[in-house]
Amino acid sequence: MIKTFFKRARSLLRRILLFFGYFLYRVIFEFAFARACKKGEFSYLTKEDFKIWKRSLCDMIKEYWVKGHYGFVRRKIIFSFCNSHFEIIRKTGPGGKNDPIVTLCVKNDIKRLQMLVGHYRALGVKKFAILDNISDDGTYEWMLDQPDIDLYRCGKPYQTNVKEGWINRLISYYGFGRWYIVTDSDELVVYENMETESLPELTKKLERAGIKRLKAITLDTYQESPLFKESTDIRRDFRWIDSDSYVETSVRAGTYRIRRFIGGPRYRLMNSKIPLDKHPLVYWEKGTVSDDAHYQYPHEYINEVPCSMGVLHYKFIDTDLEEYRKRSSKESGFVIHGLFYKQYLSYYAGKEQSSFMYDGSMEFTSSETLKKIPFFEPLRLE
Repeated sequence: MIKTFFKRARSLLRRILLFFGYFLYRVIFEFAFARACKKGEFSYLTKEDFKIWKRSLCDMIKEYWVKGHYGFVRRKIIFSFCNSHFEIIRKTGPGGKNDPIVTLCVKNDIKRLQMLVGHYRALGVKKFAILDNISDDGTYEWMLDQPDIDLYRCGKPYQTNVKEGWINRLISYYGFGRWYIVTDSDELVVYENMETESLPELTKKLERAGIKRLKAITLDTYQESPLFKESTDIRRDFRWIDSDSYVETSVRAGTYRIRRFIGGPRYRLMNSKIPLDKHPLVYWEKGTVSDDAHYQYPHEYINEVPCSMGVLHYKFIDTDLEEYRKRSSKESGFVIHGLFYKQYLSYYAGKEQSSFMYDGSMEFTSSETLKKIPFFEPLRLE
C-alpha cells in the first residue's frame, strides 16, 4: 500500500516537473524563433507557413516531453531549424507535387551519393535537395555539376537531432502539399514493380487511394567478401540480404506505441537492435515534421500505413572503417555517442576475414525479391 502510494506520488511529481520543464523551454523556443526571424532566417516563408512550422515543431516536442521520452534531446530539432544558417548554393522551383523531391544531408560520401542519384533518376526523380555538411572529398564539387541537385551548405557540427532540424529546414524551402523522399546517402528505396512504374506514377496512385506515407523495412546489404573490403561496384557487389532474421517489436513514440522491426546481419551477428522500419516516402501535409530518422510526426499515422517498400542499406564498404572509428568517439554527434558503431567495431575486431553470409542469405535481384521478406505487404492500388 505504502509502496504503491510513493510510486504514484513519484510519477505525479515527475509529470509535474516535466510539464514545467516543457513550459520553460516553450518560452525559450519563442525567443529562438523570434531571433531567427529578426535575422531574416525565414524570410522565404509566408506568415501562415511560418506559423504552421512553429506550431507543429513545438507540438511535436510537447508530445515527447509530457511523457518524458526524449523530449529534452529533441529540443535540438527546433534550435537547428532556427539557427542552421544555410548557404543556398543553388535552388530552383519545387516542380509538380507528384514529383518526389529526394531530400538528404551528406558529408564525404561521393561513391554512395553517385549511386543514389543514379538510382533515383532511373525511377523518374527530377529534383534532389541536398545539404552538404562541408565535404572535402569531391562530393561537393560533384554535386555542383549536377543541374538537378538543389545544393545547400551548412558548417554546423553534425548531431542526430540537429540533422532532423536540417531536414525540416530543407523541406520548408519547397512547401507543403507535395511528396518527398527523406533518406540518407547510403539508402536506396525499392518498391514492387519499380522496374516499370516510376515514383511519380506511384505517388499519383497513392494520392488517389488516400495513402500519404509508406513504411519500409531496411534491408542491410552485404557482399560475399569480408567486411570493409574494397568494391569497384557497390551496387553489384553488395547484393545479398538476410531472408529470415527479422523480428517485430514495438517502441513508444511520444504518446503512441508504434510497430517496429529489428533484424538483419547486425542483429543476427552483433545483437544490434537498431530499428529497421522507416517512412521514406511522405506526402508532406501542413503539420508534418521530421522528428526521427525513421518516422515523422504526427505519430498516429505510423501504425496505419502498410510496409510496402524496402530500403537497401549499404554499410560496411571500404571507406566506412575509419569513419566508424570517428563516429564511436566521445566527441561523436551520433546517438548515444555512436553506440551502434562501437558494436560494429567490437564485432569486427578479430573477425577481419569474416563476411555476413549465412545459409539464409538471399540475392536481391529485382523488386520481386521484396515479396520474400517478412512483414512486406504488397500494395493493392488501382
